[in-house]
Amino acid sequence: MKPDSTIDGSSSRQASKNTLDSPSIRAVIGFALGGSIWMTLSLFGVPMVFHLDGMIGLIPFLVLGALLFLTRPGRILAWIQGLLMILLLVVAYTPAVVGSARMLIRSDPVPTRVDAVVVLSAGVSVDGFLQAQGLDRLLTGLALIRRGVAPLLIVTREERDLGERTVSAAADQDNLIALAGVVKFVATPLAASTHDEAMAVKNIADRSGWKRIILVTSPFHTKRACATFEHVGLAVSCVPSDSRDIAIHSLASPRDRVSAFSTWIYELAATLQYRRRGWI
Repeated sequence: MKPDSTIDGSSSRQASKNTLDSPSIRAVIGFALGGSIWMTLSLFGVPMVFHLDGMIGLIPFLVLGALLFLTRPGRILAWIQGLLMILLLVVAYTPAVVGSARMLIRSDPVPTRVDAVVVLSAGVSVDGFLQAQGLDRLLTGLALIRRGVAPLLIVTREERDLGERTVSAAADQDNLIALAGVVKFVATPLAASTHDEAMAVKNIADRSGWKRIILVTSPFHTKRACATFEHVGLAVSCVPSDSRDIAIHSLASPRDRVSAFSTWIYELAATLQYRRRGWI
């Protein structure tokens, strides 16, 4: 009985190995690995570094994974995804990212009086509304205006290209400003980057004869944004907006730590780019 069982066991293992080595099974495994790698990279904010939508690369990675896993070098996909999952566990379930993320935050004392409060935009929804960070920024800026720290609110504008049409959150911004009872505000021309916003505000400041501003933006964007505005010659007090999408004060949950890590990756890449271009 023992020899028979050994023979049967070896046959079963060989059959299982042959099944796993079949092209169709390898293609399915590669398909799943490719998609998993892209979704993990999206969770880390890597597509955002290249200004890509988080879903745009899913289909190419699924197809590429299926094709690569049919080749022997393609087996490295499993190692790549394994390493990404280890990184995800470290980021989500340890405080490893907390210190680095908080180094991005610049929070200056709020002056009693400045020439203007500048609120930076932060994306537009497909329906033409402010996205979460943009709303947080505007609400913080409006609160400062209501406190009387400046006679003027400046908001920056941006558009989103949807191919057949473009959308803007200008109407949403205007409605919220009106609801807050703020009458005096200025909107900049359309801007595609923080540097564009800084140049637009500098032009307004030069025409008006003032330099001192409070700059309101999302917490993890403050360090780069305020350095950019200072580089064009403005005196800046940096005020982080409230944050409703990430609990930045605690960063206690895995979700918040992963979100902070993705922002850290984006800001690190953007800061390197801004330094290379001489914008900060």
